[in-house]
Amino acid sequence: MWASATFFKVVALAVLFDGALSSAVTAPVSATPVAVDTDGSGGGNFVVQMFGYVKDSLVRTVDGTKEMWANHGRCKQIRVKQKEYREKLQKQWEFEEKGLTPKEMRQRLSKVNGGITYDEFVFLVKGKEDRGKLMNMVFLMWGAPRFFPYALMFYPEILPGPFAPLPDASGKESKLQKLSRERTHAVIRTMLAIETEARSVPALAKLNIFGKKKQARQMDNMDSLGKTISQIMVTPGGGALAMNTMEDVLYSPGKITRAQERLVKVPKCITNGIMAAIDGPNAFQSFMPQFMKRGQILNHIQKLNDIDNFLIDEGVDLDSLSTARLLEACSDRMIGGPGQNDEEMREHLKNWLNLGVIQPAQRCKETGEFFNYNLAKMALMGFYCVSGARDDRSASYLSRSMYLGQAKLE
Repeated sequence: MWASATFFKVVALAVLFDGALSSAVTAPVSATPVAVDTDGSGGGNFVVQMFGYVKDSLVRTVDGTKEMWANHGRCKQIRVKQKEYREKLQKQWEFEEKGLTPKEMRQRLSKVNGGITYDEFVFLVKGKEDRGKLMNMVFLMWGAPRFFPYALMFYPEILPGPFAPLPDASGKESKLQKLSRERTHAVIRTMLAIETEARSVPALAKLNIFGKKKQARQMDNMDSLGKTISQIMVTPGGGALAMNTMEDVLYSPGKITRAQERLVKVPKCITNGIMAAIDGPNAFQSFMPQFMKRGQILNHIQKLNDIDNFLIDEGVDLDSLSTARLLEACSDRMIGGPGQNDEEMREHLKNWLNLGVIQPAQRCKETGEFFNYNLAKMALMGFYCVSGARDDRSASYLSRSMYLGQAKLE
C-alpha cells in the first residue's frame, strides 16, 4: 500500500513539473503541425492516453533535471574564469596601488565581472535566477505543500527555465506578440487606474471622516502624475523628459534610504502595472501583497542593473550583439515590440544605457549626489512600455484602432 501511494505521488509530481526543456539560452520555437485523427478510430483509449501523458511527463522531468545540473556545471566553469581574472587584477592593483587595505581590495574585486563574454554573463544571470526559483519551490513544497499544486497550475512562472511550460502551439501569436498584447493591456489598465484614483474617492475612504484632507492630497498627487504622463507622451524625446521631470526624486544630496530603494512610495497602480508587464497576467496578482510585488519588481530591476553595468564596465559593443540577444535585452526592458529591426533595438538600448547608467554616473561623480537607480529603471520601463503600446506595430489591434482617432460621424 505504501509503495503504491509513493508511486502515485511521484507520478503526480512529474505531471506538475510537465514542461518543455528550454535551455538557459533560448532559441526561437517553431510550431510543428500535429496530425489529428478525424475518423475517431485512434486515441479513444483513456488509459493508454493517461499512461502516455505520464510517461512523457516523467521523461521531461528527468531531462529537465539533467539540463539544470548541466547548466550548474557550466556556471561553475564560467565563475572559475571570473576568479582567475580577479586574481590577475588583484596582483596588478597590489603592485600599482599599494595603499589599498584588504577590505577595500575585496570590495573592488566583488564588483568586477570581467574575464567572460556577454553571453556567458547572461548565462550566469539566468542560472542564478533558476536557482532562486528552485529554492522558492523547495520552500513552498516544505512550508505549504497543499498550496504547491495550485501555484504550479495558476502561476507556472515559478518553475526554473529547464522546467518551463510548453509554448503555445496554436499558432495564434508568437511569444513577442503575446508580450506586446499583454503589456498594452497593462498600460491601459494602469492609465484607467490613475484616472480613477485622481477623480473618485474609494468607498472605504468615505467612511473615514478624519482623513478627508489626506485623501484630497492623494487625489491631487495622482492627478498631477496623470497630467505629467500625458505631457511626456505628447512631447518628443520623452525618455529624457521623464528623467528630467523626476530629477528631484531620482537625485539626492544624501544617501538613498532603504524605503526609496525598495520603491515603497510608488503608487500601487503603477506597481501593479509594472508587475503585470514583467510577469504577465495571472491569478495570484489580484491578492498578492504589495511588498511581494515590489520584491519581484526589484529582483527584475537588479538583474537589469547587473547586465547594464556589465555592458558599460566591459565596453561591450552593441553592434556585436546578435538579433536574439537584442530581442532578449529589449524585451526585459519593455523596449519596443514586434517588427523592430536590429538598428532600432540597438538605438533604444543605447538610449536606455545613456539615461539610466552613463549620465547619472557622470553627474554623481561631478556633484557628489546619490542616484536612485531602482526608481530610474522602473520609470524607464514604464516609459518604454507606454511607447510600445502606442506603436503602430503593437500586437493589440483593438487599442491601435482606438489610437487612430475617430472618423467624422454623419
